[in-house]
Amino acid sequence: MDWAAGNVSNSSDLYSQGPDEEDLDVNTDIYSKVMVTVIYLGLFLVGTVGNSITAYTLVRKKSLQNLQSTVHYHLASLAFSDLLIFLLCMPIELYNFIWVHHPWAFGGAVCKGYYFLRDACTYATALNIASLSVERYMAICHPFKAKSIMSRSRTKKFISCIWVASFLLAIPMIFTMGEIYGRDQQTDSLICTTIVEASTLKTVIQTNTAATLKLEISDQ
Repeated sequence: MDWAAGNVSNSSDLYSQGPDEEDLDVNTDIYSKVMVTVIYLGLFLVGTVGNSITAYTLVRKKSLQNLQSTVHYHLASLAFSDLLIFLLCMPIELYNFIWVHHPWAFGGAVCKGYYFLRDACTYATALNIASLSVERYMAICHPFKAKSIMSRSRTKKFISCIWVASFLLAIPMIFTMGEIYGRDQQTDSLICTTIVEASTLKTVIQTNTAATLKLEISDQ
């Protein structure tokens, strides 16, 4: 999901000129908004219900927990990260970035927290998929070796490290995103966007992407 793509390209203009509709480069056509809303609601419903069922099944079903394989730990972690994105990020995305472009209605803490949690869950999803792929590869291609090195306790610790790394990678969002006012400095011109230069934000994104790729490669 490319939530920050528009922010990167237009951040300098926003910071200096304010959030006019032209500066925000948004489509205010009602038909487009309705279509996007329908798609969002469909994704939200399917994603929330699907991941909730997956998480519930993996946690509650003793038959799955008693399997020798540790794959259910990876699946539960993946379902949890996806569920957080659907529950915490999509409603804000739909309301304040699709329908009500400004003013930002949720305060500075939520502004920073939104981008922080969104990125943390995105990193966690990517790393969970990578770790699950490695686990399946080891279980299929090197089953005897997998039994000796992929114990339940090690898998739990490894998944915990994935979440810690994801939150650490998302920390820069706390310092690069925030609230700014438009050129008229009025309350109704308040938006939640990047508060640093576009080049700085790009550097942060590129650095985090490289770090994530390195972590995924190291898993293998």
